[in-house]
Parts: sequence; structure tokens; C-alpha cells
Amino acid sequence: MKKKFVMTALIAGLLGSAGTVFAASNDQPAPCARPGISGQVDARGYGRGPEARFARQEMMQNRMKQALDLSDSQQAKMMELRRGFYQESRPVRQTMKDLKRDLALESVKKFPDKRKIANLTQRIGHQSVRLAQLQSRHLRELSTVLDARQMDRLLQMKDNFGARRFNRG
Repeated sequence: MKKKFVMTALIAGLLGSAGTVFAASNDQPAPCARPGISGQVDARGYGRGPEARFARQEMMQNRMKQALDLSDSQQAKMMELRRGFYQESRPVRQTMKDLKRDLALESVKKFPDKRKIANLTQRIGHQSVRLAQLQSRHLRELSTVLDARQMDRLLQMKDNFGARRFNRG
């Protein structure tokens, strides 16, 4: 028994030291990307500063303008409507997120309260209806800015957004 233990310890030590020797013999440092290739670097990480957010927004605006063939006035009005929609829908989306979390926490309890679950699902449904109403009103407002061709293209882009994002399309 003692002999098996000693042999096992020797083999483990041999393997450990061989790995250390192999790692130590690698005298060239790992290649790093040149600055500027992978994005702006700051203390918070790659491209995560406030200026990166504005750069993404500007890129999105330019893509939207090009895809829909928007005039400058249409683009400005569309962005104004979009900001208003997101400001108005933010509390509804946050409430839905909180309710879904509460539902999940209640559902995984050892003895979940069925009445509480029913109440939470009903409240989630009400918030979903509210969000759908806000989205419908936002699309109506956009239809006053865009012509029929642009509106059709926007709805196609909206339908394809998730498919492209999650490789479903």
C-alpha cells in the first residue's frame, strides 16, 4: 500500500515538473493584437466607454438612413420619435423584467404559492399589453414620417433583426 502511494506521488511530481519545464521553455511571448485593431482601449475595456456608445448609435443611424433611403429631416424626426418611445417604454420593460424575475424565484421554491404565481403572470400580461400598445402607437407615428415603401422596408428589417442576431435566419 505504501509502495503504491509513493509511486503515485512520484508520477504526479514528475508530470507536474515536466509541465512546468515545458511552460518555462516557451521563451517567446504570446502575440498580441496591435493597438487599434480590436477597437478603442480604455480603462473599462475594449470599446465600452461612453464614446463607443455614441459611435454605435451613429453607425446605426447611418445604416438606417441608407437602408431606408431617408432624407435628413426624416432621419431627425425618426430619431426623435425613437428616443421618445424608448423613454416611455423603459419603465414598462423594467417592470416586466422585475415581474419575470419574481415569477422565476417563486416558481423554483420548494412549495410555490400558486396564487402568487397566477397574480404575477396576470401582471406580466398587463405589462405586455401596455408595451404592445406603446409599440403600435410608435409605428403609427413612424408611418406619418415614412412613405409606404420605407415603412415596408422598416417592418422587414424589424422582423429580420432577431434572426440575424441569433443566427436563426
